[in-house]
Amino acid sequence: MKQKLRIIPLGGLGEIGKNMTVLEYGRDMIIVDCGVMFPDSDMPGIDLVLPQFDYVAQHQDRLRGIVLTHGHMDHIGGLPYLLRQVSAPLYGTALTMGLVKRQLQEANVLQRARLNTVGDNASLRLGEFKVSLFPVAHSIPGSLGLVIDTPVGAVVHTGDYKLDPTPVSGRTTDLARLRKLTPNGVLALLADSTNADRPGRTATEQSVTAELDRLLAATKKGRIIIATFASVLDRLQSILRLAQKHGRKVALTGRSLETNVMLAHELGYMDFPDHLLVPADARLPDHKLILLATGSQGEPTSALNRMAQGEHRQVQVKPGDTIIISGGTIPGNETEVGRMLNKLFALGANVIYGQLAGVHVSGHGARAEMAEMLTIVKPKFLLPVHGETRHLHLHARLAHEHGLKTEQVFVLNNGAAWATDGKKAWLEEPVAAADVLVDGRLVGEVGAIVVRDRQRLSQDGFIVALIPVDARNKLAGEPEIISRGFVADAASPDLFKAACREIKRQFQPGQRVAHEAIRETLQNFFYRETQSRPVVLPSLIKA
Repeated sequence: MKQKLRIIPLGGLGEIGKNMTVLEYGRDMIIVDCGVMFPDSDMPGIDLVLPQFDYVAQHQDRLRGIVLTHGHMDHIGGLPYLLRQVSAPLYGTALTMGLVKRQLQEANVLQRARLNTVGDNASLRLGEFKVSLFPVAHSIPGSLGLVIDTPVGAVVHTGDYKLDPTPVSGRTTDLARLRKLTPNGVLALLADSTNADRPGRTATEQSVTAELDRLLAATKKGRIIIATFASVLDRLQSILRLAQKHGRKVALTGRSLETNVMLAHELGYMDFPDHLLVPADARLPDHKLILLATGSQGEPTSALNRMAQGEHRQVQVKPGDTIIISGGTIPGNETEVGRMLNKLFALGANVIYGQLAGVHVSGHGARAEMAEMLTIVKPKFLLPVHGETRHLHLHARLAHEHGLKTEQVFVLNNGAAWATDGKKAWLEEPVAAADVLVDGRLVGEVGAIVVRDRQRLSQDGFIVALIPVDARNKLAGEPEIISRGFVADAASPDLFKAACREIKRQFQPGQRVAHEAIRETLQNFFYRETQSRPVVLPSLIKA
């Protein structure tokens, strides 16, 4: 008797990042990807955002394996945290597994994983699931799509892909193999939605190569500094080849960039002579040097941002430098990127950036490519994945335009439990799938209330009320108020005197004063007087 297949996205829906999907059939469970998301600007102090792993941890006895589509952090960055709770075999291509191994070693959890390197066209038997791989074109080598055969039908997971006919690496999305792997049709398609709001097709990576070639040829004097993502290895390969063509050496600056390039070189994904690379402080004429740097998103600790701040130990930006930002700005990073660009211009550099410059293309297919995928796969059901809410709905609308009915398309939230018997599909009780915030070594301890307090601290500052009391909890002296980030003490003597009077009114004869009552009284007072909401911290001090 056939059982039901359940597909449960734990991340990647309604957001860009922390992609993670659970598939269940009977007593077997597999996971596709386990990524992180980088925090928004309204998450002060937060380093990373993880999926919630509770459901997987509670059912880890059923976990048969974790299949990784590629090596970007939004697909593998959560593994060091997941593997603290569960132990499982991992499957991915050589570069993906090399990047994963480095992460797990740094987190001291490598012993909890069994790393399995697989070829582009491999097939895996994981319990009731047969997972067959097919190559896809993306911005990092070794990217995969998956065909997951189950007793009730085949599921296609595209991973991140584009239908680039001329990728730098020569690795195209293998649609012929995808057709071959699905002779009996496709039950469900889980398809990348990232560029559902972009018409047409995503430009080929070769267009970026051609524009960089033109810029290098036109820049006869001065250094060239190129900032891009450390994981866009195909583009990095192009830049290294262009450097050779134009007689320049290349210096890598940024730890992740150096590590990724050397790992890709070691595994054969990148090809360049060793003498091409030099240290960032190499004594070379400016017109003989290209600096490759991290920092296209304005990250505070990145190499390019440190150059903009004048804090880089080896590189100081100067007039005559040409800086190329070869990376699209991720939504939410606009302020940081703009601030960095302003500083680079102020230092006298010629900065080339933005869509008009033609120095960046997406690694994800646009609407025409998404439509082509729908036409090729012809799924019975579509589950848009990998995108913010608007992307998922636009992908659904595109599917309707190509013949899928309303009941065939499911726009889900993280935690939704989609179930099917191969004929019909329905939603079951959702599972817990909240954001888990990482702050240094704190994982999950920092919640929404703490983040909200941090936002208030950044906006309105805080007040500390020092209140001397005796053994009977009666007022034993004058209260003192100290503020930071609110108003300077010397600038508001009348305001703080009035606040002290509010505190004294709480100490009525025969009445025991509660800590929370003082906090609420002061919060109401300061809002009434200033229309601001500082964080109020009363402290009862035994006199």
